[in-house]
Amino acid sequence: MARISTFERDLKLATAGMAPENIAKELAAFARQELAAVIQSGEGSERYDRYVNGNLGAAEETVVPPGPILYVFHWWREIVEFALQTAVERSPEKSGRYKRDWFIMTPGGVVKSFDEIPINSTVILTNNQPYSRKIDVGHMRMSVPPGVVEDVRKAVMARFGNFVTAKRTMITLPGGYILKGHFRRGYRPFARTKLRKDTMAGAQMTYPALVLTMKVS
Repeated sequence: MARISTFERDLKLATAGMAPENIAKELAAFARQELAAVIQSGEGSERYDRYVNGNLGAAEETVVPPGPILYVFHWWREIVEFALQTAVERSPEKSGRYKRDWFIMTPGGVVKSFDEIPINSTVILTNNQPYSRKIDVGHMRMSVPPGVVEDVRKAVMARFGNFVTAKRTMITLPGGYILKGHFRRGYRPFARTKLRKDTMAGAQMTYPALVLTMKVS
């Protein structure tokens, strides 16, 4: 993000001492060169909006010096697809339903087109299987260790931590599972021996979820 925040200053330095009639052309060339370098380095996404003197979509050559020429990168698709794939790979194999039922939502509902997620949106990765909490907290014996969502969080932060914050939490879902209040002691050491209030009969189940928010510089 630091490199993008100094972009306008870099453009001004690059054109210092040039004849006025050549500055716009050189600004455009310099902007494209820096854009390519940022994308190649992984600091920028291949999806972005371009603003030239504040005009969305204008070509670099139309710049009126000193500009600016600004690129606003869209990271949601890369981040969301990576989080989903990591969750699937980390899931148990037993029935396949848990693997298939990971999905992305925002406060407005389920999201299918990741390119349309606003940059300032809160994005949630979760799984609506009624046993998703048991898998995640380790209350039932599975082919994978517990902590699925936390492991996805760590993977997302390791790869995209410069752009996004990720937090594991528990959420309710519209039409979510209503608990029956049946208790079965978990198999792990020190597993609880009775129901908590939020697991009593009639309570709405909470689902492990990864909440993502974009860092905006």
